[in-house]
Amino acid sequence: MRKGHFKSHRSSGQGNRGRPFEEYIDFNNSLYLSNRLAVINKLPTPMRIIGTRGNEYTAVFDEKSTVDYYGVYAGKPILFDAKSTARTSFPLKMVHAHQVDYLERVEEQGGIAFLLVELREADTTFYLPLGMLRKYLKDARQGGRKSIPIADFEVYAYEVSRGRVPLDYLAVVDKLLERGQVG
Repeated sequence: MRKGHFKSHRSSGQGNRGRPFEEYIDFNNSLYLSNRLAVINKLPTPMRIIGTRGNEYTAVFDEKSTVDYYGVYAGKPILFDAKSTARTSFPLKMVHAHQVDYLERVEEQGGIAFLLVELREADTTFYLPLGMLRKYLKDARQGGRKSIPIADFEVYAYEVSRGRVPLDYLAVVDKLLERGQVG
């Protein structure tokens, strides 16, 4: 493949909305790695080249990627997707069925699987267990709410706070491992 520059195209408003959050997660993951706590990497988003002009490529992001992050923690595979919204509720339309299926398969194999959800308006991040996500998706399919309000996150999810790193989501994993609730 020739060397060149990439120019990407996304549907309006969709691209990069969670990019600062992912960069923050990447930073925290680099701290986990340098402190020998975990090895967690960003899974590149699949792209398809749709044209070239000189040394410049034009590409689109393929929709069906699995999840954002994968790695190993406490001797177990860990996979999760990062979601960020400007609201104080989490729109379920941000989660795709193939992502939930993939995370469920990871869980079935003894891995650690979850969503990391940033609610920017509330300036907080939550570890969203798959069980909670499945319940809300099922309720939505049956005519219920199409989003998860922050009040429910505060009761059924786990707020991620500062610890060994600024966004210590592995502290939540530790608690759940201790209780036998993951992996």
